[in-house]
Amino acid sequence: MREQQAWGEPWNDGSMKFDESAPDSPALAEWRERLASYLDSQESIEGLRSRQQPNPPWPEPDNPMLGYLLARAAEIAEAEGLQAAITWAAVHAWFESAIETRAAVIRDLGA
Repeated sequence: MREQQAWGEPWNDGSMKFDESAPDSPALAEWRERLASYLDSQESIEGLRSRQQPNPPWPEPDNPMLGYLLARAAEIAEAEGLQAAITWAAVHAWFESAIETRAAVIRDLGA
């Protein structure tokens, strides 16, 4: 069992408790405190966040739903602006992930 690290600090194996690919990001600075408590409340699933892409829960680059979500977000960006497109893509990607997770559980149960 690895020793608990502070949020955003590397584990001994080099993986991160959360993706900080842009540690100087203004968005990360703005959201760090709220993200910390949110992520700390989800310790039981921390291992999923540290997996390398495209392993589950990350989709393959050629996933048709991912392709659709990106193409539709581009359409929304042209028609309604970038913020609307980002919001639409994030919400729908989150929803698709929940559906995929539930489907995997059902498959695992043999239902």
